[in-house]
Amino acid sequence: MGDRYRSAQSPRDNNGSMTDDRFNKLVTETSKGISSFNQLTRSIAQKMSLFGTPQDSRANHVQIKEITEKGNKLVTKINRRLQELNRGAKGASGRTRRTQVNKLSADFKTQVRVFEETCERLLQSERQSVEFIRRSSQSFNSSDKQQSRGGAAFTNYSEDQIYAQANVIIYDEDDMQRREDDIIQINNQLREVNAAFTEIDGLVQDQGELVVEIVDNTETAKDNVEKALEQVRQAEQRKKCCACSRLQLFGVALLMLLIFVAVIGVLATAK
Repeated sequence: MGDRYRSAQSPRDNNGSMTDDRFNKLVTETSKGISSFNQLTRSIAQKMSLFGTPQDSRANHVQIKEITEKGNKLVTKINRRLQELNRGAKGASGRTRRTQVNKLSADFKTQVRVFEETCERLLQSERQSVEFIRRSSQSFNSSDKQQSRGGAAFTNYSEDQIYAQANVIIYDEDDMQRREDDIIQINNQLREVNAAFTEIDGLVQDQGELVVEIVDNTETAKDNVEKALEQVRQAEQRKKCCACSRLQLFGVALLMLLIFVAVIGVLATAK
């Protein structure tokens, strides 16, 4: 009973190939995953559009970081599914399955490229922000030293203004550190995504070469069939020619026999 139960639940059929139900389920899950991945990329781009506007905030950057992490995890999940689908693209329905895997792989490859380009723009923006914060901090420190040497220069600032300016610089330095940490993390994620992209790119190329091989084999088989049919036609023609030749020989023999009988009859009458 246990063996029968496991067999009924197995994603493989009796020949060891992936069942149609399992394959179709993976295709649906992978397609949904690619759509979700596309939405994550669009969300990153939308939140990046807030950079430099009053709507930009620390929370906005935290959300972008979380989205990039989700994107990285989703890439890994989709990659695993595509690899499983590729292994299942065999058997009697292998050609149809390979067509589906090819399409999903190509779609995923396109979305990964868009995700990478979006993250590269994000990194560029964050680097520019870090550089701006660093220059601003240095500018403030330089101004602070000049005012200290001037002595009376502080008379134009209230104590609250001085502390407020100091708090801004501290916040900026914290923000700079956060952005630098984000840059490192996003860079690491991009390397992982790029590795998945390379793997899927290789899968697409392999599938392409396989399709070319199938086409070549199909064309070869077609040529062989045509040659075989031509040989059959030639054999039929030779067979018909032989049949005609035999009929002709039989006709000539019959004619000669009739002539011989006629000659015998004439001779017999003459006697």
